[in-house]
Amino acid sequence: MKDWHTLEPDLYRLMNKHYTPGRPSSIRCIVRHHNAGVNLTTGDVWNIWQSRQASAHYQVEVNGRIGQLVNDWDTAWHAASASMNAQSIGIEHANSGGPPGWPISDATIREGARLAAALCKAYDLGRPHYGTNIRDHREFTSTSCPYALAPGGPYHQRWMDEAVQFYDELTTGPKPPAPPAPTSKEDTMNAEQSHQLADVTGQLTGSPTPGEFPGWPQLGNRTPVDALAVIGKHLGLPGFYDPRTRK
Repeated sequence: MKDWHTLEPDLYRLMNKHYTPGRPSSIRCIVRHHNAGVNLTTGDVWNIWQSRQASAHYQVEVNGRIGQLVNDWDTAWHAASASMNAQSIGIEHANSGGPPGWPISDATIREGARLAAALCKAYDLGRPHYGTNIRDHREFTSTSCPYALAPGGPYHQRWMDEAVQFYDELTTGPKPPAPPAPTSKEDTMNAEQSHQLADVTGQLTGSPTPGEFPGWPQLGNRTPVDALAVIGKHLGLPGFYDPRTRK
């Protein structure tokens, strides 16, 4: 899709027949379909519908490209119900393989769901919800369409999850990242602060430090603690000794 907010598709291939200009009612829901054909493009379904009395508003191709075949304000013949056609937008999803599974590519699932979400936003249909503003072709006629996209199929929940998530992004923006977990005081001390503290400790006591402090020159290359010990020894204070001689 070129623009999700303006609903500008990747390409137009508008039908010249097999649709009804205008709408007798407002848009109330999105109807999902699958092609039941393999790797069909927008041009392919346009050609098929030239000889078949059917159409849909959009085709989502295997690579995710979105083509528009009937304008949103016109009525496509896609749901086998004149009433439902009048109040819905039909989205066809290309199949990447044939029966029995009729697989659908990840790109088609993603872009089809996002298209539905953008349409829900554009026409004030609300957050995508299956059974209300998201419906399936098989609800209105005797068909298995949209097959693997329908409830119970392998793609239904993934398609719905993508539609809901993208609708939320379009309406409120992406969720901000979660704030970091609280940390203890020790955890918040950065490396430089830790290095500085070790240096000060080494300069006072002679403990091992990143800089391996040798002592102060004016104290005979001793730390203040060692110098104080030598002074106490010379004063004859009990328990004081020179750390270098251990006497």
